[in-house]
Amino acid sequence: MPRYLLLHLPAFRLERCGWTADQRVLLADNEKNALRVQARTPAAQAAGVRPGMTVAEARAICPDVQIELRRAEEEQADLNELCGQMLLISPNIAPLEPESLVAEISRSAALFAQPDEDAEAVVLERMVRRLRDLGHVARGVISDDPATALACAAWGEQDRIIAPGEGAAALAPLPLAALHLPWSEHDLLIGLGIETIHAFARLDPAALAGRVGPVSLAAHALARGRGTTPTLPPVTPSELLMLEQDLPDPVDNIEAMLFVVNALLMDGAVLLATAGRAATRITLLLRLDGGPEQHISLRLGAPTRSPERILRLLRLQLQNFTLPGPVISICTEFTNTVCFDGRQSSLLGRHRVDDALSDVIARLQDGLGCGAVSWPRLVDSHMPEAGWVAQALDPADVPEPVRHAPGSCPLSSLEPRHPDVMHGIAEDPASEWEGWPAPEVPRRPALMLLASRPLDVRAGGWGLPQALHLDGRWVSVVGMRGPERRQGQWWLDGDGGDFDREYWTTVLKDGRKAWLYRESGHWLLQGWWDGAAAR
Repeated sequence: MPRYLLLHLPAFRLERCGWTADQRVLLADNEKNALRVQARTPAAQAAGVRPGMTVAEARAICPDVQIELRRAEEEQADLNELCGQMLLISPNIAPLEPESLVAEISRSAALFAQPDEDAEAVVLERMVRRLRDLGHVARGVISDDPATALACAAWGEQDRIIAPGEGAAALAPLPLAALHLPWSEHDLLIGLGIETIHAFARLDPAALAGRVGPVSLAAHALARGRGTTPTLPPVTPSELLMLEQDLPDPVDNIEAMLFVVNALLMDGAVLLATAGRAATRITLLLRLDGGPEQHISLRLGAPTRSPERILRLLRLQLQNFTLPGPVISICTEFTNTVCFDGRQSSLLGRHRVDDALSDVIARLQDGLGCGAVSWPRLVDSHMPEAGWVAQALDPADVPEPVRHAPGSCPLSSLEPRHPDVMHGIAEDPASEWEGWPAPEVPRRPALMLLASRPLDVRAGGWGLPQALHLDGRWVSVVGMRGPERRQGQWWLDGDGGDFDREYWTTVLKDGRKAWLYRESGHWLLQGWWDGAAAR
């Protein structure tokens, strides 16, 4: 059976405008061709101001009453923002205009209580205290449906938990007005002497069918304990990733700031755990007193929602950071969230073979630094060692990984997803001619040495090596393929143009494949092939 927590904020519409309960204030809006009262503070209520009366009537009763004009869009936006506080206990939330919030807690309540505690009581106390700490008058009720909870919260005097199946009994003593029937039908029932919900529930449903509308029929079913329960869809991740805290006093040191950040991280951890997600990046937005906003971005690598781990990484990043001014507000944004089952994984675990490339890059950048991880982009060059440049990587821009057959060259499969990889290879205008075949992309090793390495060789027939001296030992050569001739360009003489090389793919007895070249009678190692890529 679903269970709902409803929080009723009877003074919210004037609290958001800065008024307090002891001030005589009314909220007015155009209704029925007149400026009418929509809400009032307890002080104005005590003076006789009632919703629905005109402003002129309210002033006649209470001459010193102050008037606040309603701004519907701003009011709705503030209620939606306040509704985000309910994400601390459930992902299934909704605002109930004009002044209530509701959350389904059927599955999430048990996460917040010890085995010997009443989970619903813990959740109710936590959320009511949370809203009261934010300066709102709040009353909470838990029941089987939001409508029952709203009636009991609006017309009751204390927080309460209505036991499952006891909704009709809880509604029975309340006045008929608690059901918010259409005024014409409400007055009709009052004229018949039906003043409480209990009396209304005793009426025969068949007798009401032809005399009242669908709203009253639904309310009658609710009064008899047969109301329908709504389905609250979960909030999408983009709506639950940001938490903000305004500081009562500006702070000007890192430790005081991190104290507030830690509280936001703990709230965010609950929010993410409830949604079954974790973050791979945290962004802090610091609003300064009289200064520009400061952004601090932290890449987490492996998905996490642990406040301790995030705070530890933040401390490391902020070691050399100096606040440019007093901080008056802190916003914590959990970005790049992913589905997460609560288990952390290691960087080199074999179970990571199917991880997305973007996740692997994020973990490497987290451990080695962003500048230490780059993407090799091929460029047109007559010198193989100069045929690529390092391109900075952002995990968000990396495509999904391409699955390669065992021993294949991953670089050769990047072309379909990265057209710029081969940029410059076919710049010869002749390649544009109709019928001219596209130039064949030369194969290159996956591992290219930064500088070629001279080798000692034992030469055989045709001057080709029979063995190479590598790693302090001689390794026999079992096969060679080539040559590929590469020559310098005459106009670059003295700057990379004065060379004439023969490149050979060389298979060694231990299974490795080396890329060698011969120049002026000397052999040098240029790179290593990966598996079958040299075939």
